[in-house]
Amino acid sequence: MRELQRRYQRGRIPFTACRADPRFSYCLYVPSNHQNQVQTDAPLLVAVHGSGRTAEGFRDAYIEFAEAHGCVVLAPLFPRGAVCDDDPDGYKLQSPRGYRYDQVLLSIIEEVATEYRTEREFYLYGFSGGAQFAHRFAYLHPRRLKAVSIHAPGQICLPHVFEVSDLKALEQIRVQMAVGCEDSHRLPEEVGEGAGCCRRTLLLNLHKVWEQAGIRAELEEVPGVAHDGFALMPVVQKFFAKLLEQDKLKNL
Repeated sequence: MRELQRRYQRGRIPFTACRADPRFSYCLYVPSNHQNQVQTDAPLLVAVHGSGRTAEGFRDAYIEFAEAHGCVVLAPLFPRGAVCDDDPDGYKLQSPRGYRYDQVLLSIIEEVATEYRTEREFYLYGFSGGAQFAHRFAYLHPRRLKAVSIHAPGQICLPHVFEVSDLKALEQIRVQMAVGCEDSHRLPEEVGEGAGCCRRTLLLNLHKVWEQAGIRAELEEVPGVAHDGFALMPVVQKFFAKLLEQDKLKNL
């Protein structure tokens, strides 16, 4: 009965605890035209927050987009201190205790797919810390992704130093990388790969390495924008809108 009730919910769905691990939660936007009581599963777009944990804000920024393209928007929340007090950045898939945040997201997606009739392969967007999560998730689970949009990460991992499960599958993902032209603040020396660089330089380096590895990626450098995920939102929405329309035509 509970799942049936959820299938009739539309609009903003409040934060819901992940049943697999209630320390984590997620909020949704389900468009008004989503008929999840019938056979067609809705496209799923996942937006991963940065260190500021603006999950609900990202979800709300996609409302008009979701209504226009008939997709469900999922914004997971990875709170500080959920796993351990000294691990505020672990969700970016660099947890000192090796906690599998990628598996948390997959558990959430399974819950949402079952209860709201969404597809299990999805479009993934991440900003800043969320971009760190997004490109590392792509290394681990390329076959779960229809596309990935990576915006202004504060740290990058290159394919040859990270566990890439299936390079051929990664090459098939449609990829966008974006950063503001004014995102020029130099990062601390201790951040790892690309230490001392600004986010713009980091992303350009990641784009170059991915292209050399055969992973094609659209690159957007946005004039007049600093480190601001909401200012970059039109860029990712234009990218995903194009892909959603292409995929819809393929399925006719």
